[in-house]
Order: sequence, then structure tokens, then C-alpha cells
Amino acid sequence: MKRYILILLVTLFMCSCNLDDGGSETSYVVLPIESIQLPSEFVLNEEYDIDFTFIRPTDCHAYQDVFVIAENETRTLAVTSIVYVNPSCEVLTENNVAAQSFKFRVLYNQTYVFRIWKGADDLGEEIYEVIEVPVVN
Repeated sequence: MKRYILILLVTLFMCSCNLDDGGSETSYVVLPIESIQLPSEFVLNEEYDIDFTFIRPTDCHAYQDVFVIAENETRTLAVTSIVYVNPSCEVLTENNVAAQSFKFRVLYNQTYVFRIWKGADDLGEEIYEVIEVPVVN
């Protein structure tokens, strides 16, 4: 009986999927983090909610996820944004700061180094804010 229910559910799920989304196109971009709230210290094996903000350039930009490159105890962070391609997108000059958070679990008993991507300067050089957070027992 369980097998028939599983087959029915899978069939319903597959039939409910519509791959034609009306032609809307999307792309992804990486956006700088405007501000981030990190604690002054971490406790080993604890989990933290890390709050941050970023700027939405247009009303067609939406938060997708936090972009993380992890190398040992170093974390490079930015924002992944989905962009809905639409000729009527409007540039946001007001109410363009978006707030999000992500969970971070402390796995190493060493200081974590966060490299917060702030964008690029006029010469195309990437800018990072570096924040070190020690781990205590």
C-alpha cells in the first residue's frame, strides 16, 4: 500500500510541474554586503544567526542566498541575487536596503577570518572588509 501511495505522490508531483514559466528570464549576480553583525567572539560548536544588509539595485533584484567561499577558518562572503529580466525594472533609490541572515556553526577552535566583499573600486580591484572573530571554550 505504501508503494502505491508513493507512486501516486510522485505522479502528482510530476504532473503539477510546469516548465513553461511564461517566458520570464532570470540571471544571477553577486552583490556586495553593506553591513554585517558578527559577535565579538564565538563558542565552539555553537550556531549563530548572522544578520547582514545589502543594496538592491533595482526592483527586479531579489535575494537568492549568501555566497560563501570557505577556506579553513576563512570565510569570504557576498550576496547572490536573482535578477528577473524585465524591461520595466526600476532603479531603486529609496527603500533599497534589504536585510537577511544566515546560520553559522563554529567548527574550528581557531579564530575565524571573515572577508566581507564590498565591491570593486574604480580600477576594478576588489574591496574586502576583514573581521576576525576569536573562538572561546
